[in-house]
Amino acid sequence: MTILPLYPYKTEKAVLFIPEWLLLDTGKPVTLSFGSSTVTCTAIAHARDELRLSSPLWTALQIPFASRVHIHIHGSSLEIGPLAGIFTSHVGFSSSRPAGERSSFFAKLLSAARPVGSYYFLFGPKQIDLKNRIVYGYFHDGTRWTTHSVPLPSVIYNQIPTRKTENSPSIQKALHLFQNEWKIPVFNPSFFNKQEISQMMSGDSETGHYLPETFIDADVYEIERMLNTYPVIFFKPAGGSFGRGISTVSKLKNGNYICRFQDGPRLQSMNFGRLSDLLHSRKLVSQKEKVLVQQGIDLITIGQSPVDFRIHSNKNRHGQWVISAIAAKVAGSQALTTHLSYGGEARRPENALELAGMPSQLLIKLKQAALKISKKIDAKTDGLIGEIGFDMGIDKQGRIWLIEANSRPGRSLLSHSLFRKEDYLTRRLSLEYGIHLAEQAFLSKQLLHA
Repeated sequence: MTILPLYPYKTEKAVLFIPEWLLLDTGKPVTLSFGSSTVTCTAIAHARDELRLSSPLWTALQIPFASRVHIHIHGSSLEIGPLAGIFTSHVGFSSSRPAGERSSFFAKLLSAARPVGSYYFLFGPKQIDLKNRIVYGYFHDGTRWTTHSVPLPSVIYNQIPTRKTENSPSIQKALHLFQNEWKIPVFNPSFFNKQEISQMMSGDSETGHYLPETFIDADVYEIERMLNTYPVIFFKPAGGSFGRGISTVSKLKNGNYICRFQDGPRLQSMNFGRLSDLLHSRKLVSQKEKVLVQQGIDLITIGQSPVDFRIHSNKNRHGQWVISAIAAKVAGSQALTTHLSYGGEARRPENALELAGMPSQLLIKLKQAALKISKKIDAKTDGLIGEIGFDMGIDKQGRIWLIEANSRPGRSLLSHSLFRKEDYLTRRLSLEYGIHLAEQAFLSKQLLHA
């Protein structure tokens, strides 16, 4: 891995100055790339540990500003950057807040770009000039946003916020162009579906035992059997997120059924004499949207409040899965789930285990489980996955369970002051994985040409 500062050099010749120790054949013309732009130039060795690019080349490649860059070399071909785009929706609100209320999130994400050596920028469908094959990108220098016209990027980090937006015609058209027409690697290409994750894991010997008993669109007889087996069962929309639309059902000693659900900040409950009445009244049996029916887990508690864990896994600079963050979430008194938006509390994982009376070694088992599941999902899912956010639980017998997996995990929990290092690491690793993909795409292209 080679990272060097890149500066412009005032001369009208098509020249690239490189350090003497760089393994590049300077005896013949060099092919130099930045994103989708490519030029031919002469490489000259110099004594400095930096790159100097002549004015005509700087302009032709549309390099936005001096920065630290990675250098990928194959024979007499060289790529600098990489130029990498973070693709999302509704970009272009204003020059100071290009993504509206999400601008601060993207500014924070982009703050890790220069330290890792890259040109990362933010853009959406409206910033793509199809005719000239350029992008009007929003860059962030740590203080303010700036816009620059740049070539098509070498790699794209998908940050579309919702399933509905992702399925819009403009987003689908852009994703098709990136992947099929322009052959640009896109990582985190789509949202996970709970049904698909459940199906891919249920029969797997390595990871299946982490999954609670789960059914898709179970009938009333199957649900009755589960209620006679488990103290509580969960109903979850297969395409849901952020804990929205979740209900629980329990069977009471008198034979009645109680359904609990979130109504804004309050936890509500309703009693029914017949299970079929409950299912239809609460629309837990739906023809429009698939519903997961899942075994409830007797989670460890702090006081009377259940505890689960958010685990963030990332691929690193070498494309290998690592665990970047673990945070504990303690459920609020008026919540079905541990989401902070419903009154949940964040804690360090080791502290939560101690307060729950569980051994600290369970953290190692949580990491091992998350890594196994990350690799399994990656192997069985189409596209390039760069990160996964897991909600995982530990029951009172010390058994580990997978509650949920998300391909575009939220980072609001990691913005807590308890997790500053982990927050930065998740952002940095995501950007470094993009650099890995850009390098692999560059090398593949060179081998194809050869």
